[in-house]
Amino acid sequence: MDNLGYFPINYANSRARWQSLQPLYPVPAFFGGWKVPSATDNDLFTDHLFIPHSKEGRTLLVITSGVHGSESYAGSAIEHMFIKEILPTIDFSHVGLWLVHNMNPWGFKHHQRCTENGVNLNRNFSINGEMFKRDTPKASQLNDKFIPKMPVSSRKSHWLQTMAMKDGQPYFDGLSLDEFTKGVSPGQFIRKEYVEYGGKELEPSSTHFVHGIREMMPAYKNIIGLDLHTGLGERGRLHLIAGGGNERVDKSLLNEVFDPKGDADFYEYTPPEVEGYYEVYGGINAAFVELAKPGQRVCAVTMEFGTLGHSIEKQIEGMNSFFLEHQGQYYGYSTPKLEAEIKAENFARSFPDDQDWKNEIMNASRETFKRVIQRITRP
Repeated sequence: MDNLGYFPINYANSRARWQSLQPLYPVPAFFGGWKVPSATDNDLFTDHLFIPHSKEGRTLLVITSGVHGSESYAGSAIEHMFIKEILPTIDFSHVGLWLVHNMNPWGFKHHQRCTENGVNLNRNFSINGEMFKRDTPKASQLNDKFIPKMPVSSRKSHWLQTMAMKDGQPYFDGLSLDEFTKGVSPGQFIRKEYVEYGGKELEPSSTHFVHGIREMMPAYKNIIGLDLHTGLGERGRLHLIAGGGNERVDKSLLNEVFDPKGDADFYEYTPPEVEGYYEVYGGINAAFVELAKPGQRVCAVTMEFGTLGHSIEKQIEGMNSFFLEHQGQYYGYSTPKLEAEIKAENFARSFPDDQDWKNEIMNASRETFKRVIQRITRP
């Protein structure tokens, strides 16, 4: 199958294709899934595949997709490719694999980043619940200031309307773009009408996922998590985002699994402190860290495939689109035409209609997986 053939048509097609791959799984392989409750849909499932080690448990590799629903098209394609091309090459003597497909099926089906409850799943992982008590006054202040509680009536968000140039750099009511991004993007736990809402408790999908890794992790010394996302970074470029906040990685394991210099043709390592990037509260990668036992090493990273681009202009374009769609979701739009335009533009932040982009991300993920598998299965 060529790269483009891996991409699904929609949620239903993606799930049907995933299920059709079961004859390709080696034995023993355990295929399962959990149903995601919904007030609007009765066919929402997260499917998963577990293949245990056959001798001694050394490394557990967990690959997740669709934490952000609208990013599921790319994640589903990459996991499909992994099963067809990479899975048959793996020596499972000392390696276990858990492949989780489509963590947020409601968001996938309805082209939404968050769940039906308005929760960003990648801000929802707190095993002990302490994260949900976190006070985020800066995020609340920025939301109140820049997202008006009224229907969207322009392609230019209220946030963008405050932009003023100073020394050749854009400022938004006195804040630089990086200051603003790092203030609002990490997440908040106050109101779902605010962007990047992490919820008040674990979402059903988060609960199921935590239960799964809690059962699997004790059998392995090393835990590697690869969470597939699209959005941040240079267009078509794979960025590995590791560490930050409560997602700290074991540096020795990171250096064993990844080689940013040697693998530079396929990805680049991007710390969350870099301008335009940010740490997150309650990310899925943090769940591995919280559940790790003394002596276990954790290296859970985000595989982020850039869509719009990382220039200042493209960052502003993406944030403007994101704010407009969010405002429209909760307060409506002045016209159906404007609604359609903004939703289409914002969806392109997750899944560009571009064959070159699709080929680039598939090639990058394929080669990255090959190198990771080679390193974790070496004697």
